[in-house]
Amino acid sequence: MSERGGRRVSRRSPLPGYKACRNCKAVIPEEAERCPVCGGTDFTKDWIGLVIILKPEESCIAKRLGITKAGMYAIEVI
Repeated sequence: MSERGGRRVSRRSPLPGYKACRNCKAVIPEEAERCPVCGGTDFTKDWIGLVIILKPEESCIAKRLGITKAGMYAIEVI
């Protein structure tokens, strides 16, 4: 664990078997070589929180986070 902004942060993925794209924060299976959302290839297992967006065009949360495609997204990528 490490300190981040006064809170303790676990260095494990909150969802085993998944990783987060450093570019768009999409959470995808570890086996994936390319992000299906942005096409990125830079991933991390160090991320915090999870939001699932079903209808980004109708979601206030998706708009606030800048998400335009349905999927699972990390709240924060470390």
